[in-house]
Amino acid sequence: MGTLEVDKSLKAAFKETLEPHGFKKVKGRYPHFVRMATPEIIQVINYRLEQALSPQLEEKRFEVYCAVGSIYRPEINLNRSVYASMDWIHTTMPHMYMKAKRNEITVYENEQPGVDYIIKKGDEASLREQIAFAMTGIEHYIIPAFDKVVDLKTCVDYLELYDSMCLTVWNRYQFENSEEALILPAKYPNQESYKENVLNKYEAIKERVFHDIDEGKMLRADGEIKMLRCKKRADDTIERYEKFFTDEETKKELVRLKAERAEKNINAIRAMGIEV
Repeated sequence: MGTLEVDKSLKAAFKETLEPHGFKKVKGRYPHFVRMATPEIIQVINYRLEQALSPQLEEKRFEVYCAVGSIYRPEINLNRSVYASMDWIHTTMPHMYMKAKRNEITVYENEQPGVDYIIKKGDEASLREQIAFAMTGIEHYIIPAFDKVVDLKTCVDYLELYDSMCLTVWNRYQFENSEEALILPAKYPNQESYKENVLNKYEAIKERVFHDIDEGKMLRADGEIKMLRCKKRADDTIERYEKFFTDEETKKELVRLKAERAEKNINAIRAMGIEV
């Protein structure tokens, strides 16, 4: 089995599995399968076909990645490779499984998802088996999580659970670096609701730190330094978010960025054959 044969089988399986859920492969060579959950929210599932680590035993191996994003993120470029897209399309099924378990979300337990799927050398049955394994994971881990995203508020819910770093709130002069912070008001419509959320997270971190100190896993001095840093980061984040509502220049910048990004990203998505 050559690379083209394996890739062809993967594309066919992804198409068969994802099209009933409303996904469509983008134009061109790259295996990005896209669904617009709403006109403002894009969902992507793709795979990365890699060389075997043990050429004598393996034919190929592949990994599955996914992402949810809004049209207000800095860039949506689907005309590039899976590897080049990993700046935002990087969530794996094992990551989703562990995050769900940690947050007491009911998940499919019959089999845990693989990090990568290994195709044995010269074994077509292995190819079919690994593809079926991956499709089962997509159906049971990715699709249920994606289906919960029905508006910008639930988009924030998803990102807080699976990709929280992209919600970082930068100051007004660094908004160009922000990823999804512009959609936070959909869930936190005022500074008080956001402040409560940040402080709750701070208290959870503090509880874990002091637990580690009590268990002898961390020195008290190190724990106190860590908590001082966390408290400063929390206070700075709250202060920056308040400007979303109180600072006129910040509010103007938010409106400008959202309009510019929406227009640019919608055009880019349409150019790849996806209806918005």
